[in-house]
Amino acid sequence: MNIAQDVSLVITTYNNPPFLELVLKSVLRQHALPREVIIADDGSNDETRQLIDRYRKEFPVRLLHSWIPDEGFRVAKSRNVAVAMASGAYIILIDGDILVSPHFIEDHVSLRAPGYFVTGSRARLLRQATESRVRSLDPCIGFFSKGLKRRLVMLRMPWLNPWFKGYRDLRHARSCHLALWRDDYLRANGFEEKFVGWGIEDSEFIQRLFNNGLKRKNAKLMAPAVHLYHPEKSTEHTAENEQMFRETVSSGRCRAVTGIDQYL
Repeated sequence: MNIAQDVSLVITTYNNPPFLELVLKSVLRQHALPREVIIADDGSNDETRQLIDRYRKEFPVRLLHSWIPDEGFRVAKSRNVAVAMASGAYIILIDGDILVSPHFIEDHVSLRAPGYFVTGSRARLLRQATESRVRSLDPCIGFFSKGLKRRLVMLRMPWLNPWFKGYRDLRHARSCHLALWRDDYLRANGFEEKFVGWGIEDSEFIQRLFNNGLKRKNAKLMAPAVHLYHPEKSTEHTAENEQMFRETVSSGRCRAVTGIDQYL
């Protein structure tokens, strides 16, 4: 069995066992498994714990459950608590609605480099196709699967990756598919927990990675992933979150005010 001994995979979740089960099934198909998988749980009920307990018996590597009380959307805190628990030197972050292709971990290992973080793209599975996957619990999705938008993301041609630089700034950089060295995560003090509600917290985190001198690499034609359909989350706190993001940009702040250091 091929295991990337210094890689921790962190998966966020909240009260969606069918999606999480699909994601875990996709992880089990990896050509190279991470040393551990950590579920960053933002306060799910007991059904999620039972699912993780059941899959822990199937996983050939450690499957850990990092749980925080349900206090609303606190994904920044859930990630920080999970990464504080991580033993790997390299962290790969995905959300609990992201199915990963069989070479996902292997590709991220080959892409990593000192001084860089890596962002990846994801195809989108439409509503009907997502509902079908939830019923079948089939995680196998490829270029020719039905119900895909942004199908080209599913192409895997690693030898061409160096020729496709992609964006080097914040554009289309999201924490739902992000990889970086744990030391760099700690240097930025992780995600800022002052963010309330959905949105902007990942852009602010990535801006602080830039402020710390890191550069961005893109997993173009590598590490294909698929986003499962779900309704959009509430954006009622967007204005306050955007203001915090602008302050980080203007000040050049490198560390979160309320971040991972409280859990170390």
